[in-house]
Amino acid sequence: MPEILKRYRREDPYSYTLGSFPTYELLKAAPERCERILYSPAYTGAKELCAAAAERGIPCLEDAKSVARVGGKGNVYVVGVFRKGEDKPLVSRCHVVLVNPSDMGNIGTILRTAAGLGEVDAALIAPCADLYDPKTVRASMGALFRVRTAVFESFEAYRKAYPDRALYPFMLEGSRLLGETPKPEGSFSLIFGSEASGLPPSFREVGQTVRIPMTDQVDSYNLAVSAALGLYSFLYRQDR
Repeated sequence: MPEILKRYRREDPYSYTLGSFPTYELLKAAPERCERILYSPAYTGAKELCAAAAERGIPCLEDAKSVARVGGKGNVYVVGVFRKGEDKPLVSRCHVVLVNPSDMGNIGTILRTAAGLGEVDAALIAPCADLYDPKTVRASMGALFRVRTAVFESFEAYRKAYPDRALYPFMLEGSRLLGETPKPEGSFSLIFGSEASGLPPSFREVGQTVRIPMTDQVDSYNLAVSAALGLYSFLYRQDR
């Protein structure tokens, strides 16, 4: 790990949390992956942060230059340096599967939703935005460290790894309306396409297609909103 931090690159073995909240989440949920914490002299909570880091044996240092360098133009006063994790086995009953997502903010928001709803694992199908980019980590508000994730080279690779699951592709022309789809009894996967084009037509032949109701005032929902609606409906809907 270099002493002077450089701007993040996808090929790096480590990444950064930007801001105090995701850094505290790193300390709480994955302290074994945290290399060190840096803060700016302008950060007023340094004493408490350093105490939390010391409890876990993690260095906590004042380093205004590094914080400014990796924090960009935003108001970032705390940076956590952490090692990237390996893909984890996805063991939850519910998987949210993101096929070629390109927006790091959407990925982070979906991870935060998954952590909030509980027992949701996330699968990303490449090519996709970087799961460990600091922008993704920040959008997740540190939920990245609380959700099991894995990246697959193709949707076929995901299906091979988890063959016995009910599949629900979300498509504008889905044959069943969300809320009218019978809740699965076993494990299941909710599948969402990219922000620009959604899922390819071939997904019409994959499992039970689902569409989210909406008025003619919009052409589609944002990916993160669609995932939140789908996850909540499948996990918490009370069928009559």
